[in-house]
Amino acid sequence: MVKNRPRVPLALPLIALTLLVLGLLAGPFIQNRATQEQLDNNVLLSAIPFILIFVAIILFFITLIVLVATGLNNNIPARTYKIIETILIAGIVLGIIGMFQPWLFAAYKYGFLILLFSTLSFILWSHVTPRREEIQEEISPVSVSDTR
Repeated sequence: MVKNRPRVPLALPLIALTLLVLGLLAGPFIQNRATQEQLDNNVLLSAIPFILIFVAIILFFITLIVLVATGLNNNIPARTYKIIETILIAGIVLGIIGMFQPWLFAAYKYGFLILLFSTLSFILWSHVTPRREEIQEEISPVSVSDTR
């Protein structure tokens, strides 16, 4: 079996890195150039650094998905894939229960973290294809006369 080498378009992480740097530099630049009144009246001007950094994070996550998916596709047994998928779904449910219970603040905090981690992991895991099991029995051809 030939191993799949991860093939990430080089432009994807470069664009993400560029947006991250621009976002980090845009905050102080905008604060120095714009007056407080301009910042108060123009919300989009204040949001530019956040938007640039947020898009950079999403592009880095897409890069991670491509790397993991190409590295693991058709290499994970179907049974193992299903077990991990079930654990991630259980983590999502546990995180939701932790967030919506009214008694413990610590359960809310950890519920949020479990929900965040489980959801991001499930998104990543859903892009991995499990290995298909080989069918042992031979399938014979069917002719039109056999179907009557």
